[in-house]
Amino acid sequence: MKPKAFHIEAFTITQTAKKLGYRSTKTIYRLVNRYVLEDYIFLEKSGRIYLILEPPNLPTLAEKIKANIQFRRNNIIKRSL
Repeated sequence: MKPKAFHIEAFTITQTAKKLGYRSTKTIYRLVNRYVLEDYIFLEKSGRIYLILEPPNLPTLAEKIKANIQFRRNNIIKRSL
């Protein structure tokens, strides 16, 4: 029996912010520093942080961020979801 290979796309914090529609990376960095996004982080040997947008068996990254930020009128996540 062959082992299954998973194809997971991981993006840098800057790329993730652009994909989610943020103008700045500040919100994502704040959540990473508070260890809220630990399940979504892929850490490279060099120390570079990548975020997985759709990890298996977990809610998407956009849903996780939406659950952990304060709702505001101009919030990009509120408008796009």
